[in-house]
Amino acid sequence: MLYDQEDRLVICNEQYRRLYPGVADMMRPGTYFPELVRESLARGVFQIEERQQVWEERRLSFHRTGIGFFEQHLADGRWIQVSERRTASGGTTSIRADITVLKERERELRAARAAAEAETASRTAFIAKVGHELRNPLNVVFGIAQLLAGQALPKPHAAMIGSLVGAARVMRDVLDDILDIATVEAGAVTIRRETTACRPFLQEMVEIARTTVAQSGLTLRARIAGNLPDDFVTDPRRLRQILLNLLSNAVKYTERGSIAISASVRATSQADAVLRIAVTDSGSGIPAEIRDRLFAPYARQREHVASGIEGFGLGLSISAELARAIGARLGVEPGPRGGTRAWVEVPLRHDQGAPHPRGTDRMTAAKAPVLDVLVVDDEPTNLLVAEALLRRLGHRVTTALGGAACLRALSEKRFDVALLDIAMGEMSGLDVARWIAARDGTGIALVAMTGNVMPADVKSYLAAGFAGFVEKPVDLKELSEVLATLMVDRGGGRILRPEERVRFPRAEAVSAFDRTSLDRMVADIGHASVAAIVAAGIATFRQTADALASGADGDLAGLFHKVRAIAGLFGLDDLAAGTAQRDEAGSLPPTPRQRKALRGSLSRAIAQMERYALDLEVTTRPPG
Repeated sequence: MLYDQEDRLVICNEQYRRLYPGVADMMRPGTYFPELVRESLARGVFQIEERQQVWEERRLSFHRTGIGFFEQHLADGRWIQVSERRTASGGTTSIRADITVLKERERELRAARAAAEAETASRTAFIAKVGHELRNPLNVVFGIAQLLAGQALPKPHAAMIGSLVGAARVMRDVLDDILDIATVEAGAVTIRRETTACRPFLQEMVEIARTTVAQSGLTLRARIAGNLPDDFVTDPRRLRQILLNLLSNAVKYTERGSIAISASVRATSQADAVLRIAVTDSGSGIPAEIRDRLFAPYARQREHVASGIEGFGLGLSISAELARAIGARLGVEPGPRGGTRAWVEVPLRHDQGAPHPRGTDRMTAAKAPVLDVLVVDDEPTNLLVAEALLRRLGHRVTTALGGAACLRALSEKRFDVALLDIAMGEMSGLDVARWIAARDGTGIALVAMTGNVMPADVKSYLAAGFAGFVEKPVDLKELSEVLATLMVDRGGGRILRPEERVRFPRAEAVSAFDRTSLDRMVADIGHASVAAIVAAGIATFRQTADALASGADGDLAGLFHKVRAIAGLFGLDDLAAGTAQRDEAGSLPPTPRQRKALRGSLSRAIAQMERYALDLEVTTRPPG
């Protein structure tokens, strides 16, 4: 079609008329384009999902500018793509293309994506449900085993109890691995680096391997080099998970012969040294043509599938992701005398500033005072186990069977900490947290004690006011560590140290507060200077919040600019993004909804920065 500079039709072909039979009678020279559009709408030529006036304005605007493409959904179901361009004389050319097939394909792809997302959500919900149902009985087994391990028992009985504790811990890790499938797919792997004693860690792995290999009728050989460091920095749980998977594969693919575990330090300089842990089997080996895809999810060897042996599926894929996450390197190669050698190399660096090992020096350095602890669960056995573990740690314990009993206990006595199960029938742990928040808190620290620890779950706990969580089945050392890191805040309650609040990466945290840059500044310019910076930031945030509340918009543009810079420095991404939008909006005042959202972000930021300021005060306070 061709329109003149006054938007009147000059010429159109017969194909165009057949495309729009409902208004074909109007397609004659001299027809005014806006009239053609309005009459087409009146005759029902198009399917539209918005008000006619809005659609008409969009169509005319596109016609005037001629930028991009415009899609029309006809009443008979066809989709037409419109392309219009201005001519040198000021007229307009209009070209149509039938894109019905493309739109149908697009619809199919969207449906497939929605189905896949629904399947993923269903699988994640199933994993979380199964994990919760398994963790409750395992919590009892693990808890009682840990309690028995602390008793004075005859040596044979003590050995059996030690094996029971180890087996329960492995079962717990297997449950965690199931959850990790969903976590890795979501790109939200949890990493907790700590200084790890080298030889005890390796000895534990050898003992686990000895039991596993013996059950398969194989022989285990272990070779630990003499030049290993006393300790190294890694995430021991993740490294253990990687090694258990390598060991499992070695046993699975070795019908007869032996499995060897070796550990040595490689490289010549300490700066570049790595701890190399290898698992070598005497199995059939891996064909060279498939080695490149071993780490792809669900990759499997055909001969193993045909023989009924499950090949390399998720295991190596997850292990490779975990190795990258902890800064290690994972590889597979032919064994020196046949079979397969799988190895992981962990960098040995002494300048990483890792925390002390969990449950040892760090617990001693931050030994918790005796606390009044309220434990809430709707399973009586879980209460008995938790009470016994807490009393072993020296705390005073009150138990409540369910949410209603918890509220009664809170109304009768003041507690330092409440350990709350989340999935309770009559009143969930989240409901209890909201009840406490509605009453401006009670000076109590809330810690979730739950088997539901997917990233989305943890975000909801933190948003509801929990300081942290303890994972079921409850590990005595982990419980001790969480309680040991509690400290008194200005209001007389207890909160976890900022670095202990979230065990998921910053991308999964709620309104994440990045201490890293501030901690580096502490080392560079000292506590006092950083404290002054934090105090100035808090003052700016308060001033901005007050201006938003009072409606004094005159200074907002300058305040938004300052808040944006400070929020970026502290890693407060939500606040930085919100103020960046206002900064770019110039003099336009924020809407009531935007004011409310910004005030909420500012309030959360102020609370997080005040906790950091408190942490600085505590770490610089002289003893006594």
